[in-house]
Amino acid sequence: MATATMAYGERRFGAAYTARVFLSLGVLGLLIGLWIDDPNFSAHPQLTWISIGLVAAVAALWIVLGKTVLIINVSGVRHESAFGQQEMAWSQIAETRYRVVPIHIYGHFGLIGALIAMSSKSGRAQLTLTLISNDGKKLKVTSNYRNASEAIGLILGKILPPKVQSVKARLQRGETVPFGGIGLSATAVTWKKNSIPLSELTKAELVRGNLQLKRQGKWLTAISVRSDKVPDVLAFFEVLESLAPQVKSTGIDPLTRVRM
Repeated sequence: MATATMAYGERRFGAAYTARVFLSLGVLGLLIGLWIDDPNFSAHPQLTWISIGLVAAVAALWIVLGKTVLIINVSGVRHESAFGQQEMAWSQIAETRYRVVPIHIYGHFGLIGALIAMSSKSGRAQLTLTLISNDGKKLKVTSNYRNASEAIGLILGKILPPKVQSVKARLQRGETVPFGGIGLSATAVTWKKNSIPLSELTKAELVRGNLQLKRQGKWLTAISVRSDKVPDVLAFFEVLESLAPQVKSTGIDPLTRVRM
């Protein structure tokens, strides 16, 4: 889907409104607090200028963030903002880091918060996909973009299949492929000094920002580690699910393996 979509051009994802809305509400509350006792502007010239400055700052932020955009095309991924741009070609992406953190702050903002939370599938979570190039440069795709889960899905659809094939080829040669502190072979997962046969794994998922693996007959998780500490964690999932059929099989949707 990602390749077919981008074959006809590029996809653009503008900045989400969440930060701007929350900041605007905060400034509005501050202004109400400043003027609620005496709303006579002429009697408080200094306070009037402070209020004008706050409103101008919020307006400037809306303009600046309005110029922020994530562009995904056949060449790679590009971030543009009022301060410049950063681009990373598909061939330059050597590694990814991924984390999903549930957020529960929208409920404190009543109907407005509920509308923001329902505005996308990722409304209840903060998504962060970090692309790392061969020379160590980083480009982050987060929930600060509108439709962030769709953008991340497009990127994964492009870079995940070759990564998965590379790992499978190494496993067929008898190698144990490292994913940070986790090792994956054709028959087992290793973590610290423990080796867990793939046949004994019952579940693999992302829970509250952590990669968790469960072992048959064990109540506690066999492995629990922050998912962004595991390089190419989604490639790890893909390969693990192909080796251990009993582990829930899913696609490349960045939210399908997530439990809030």
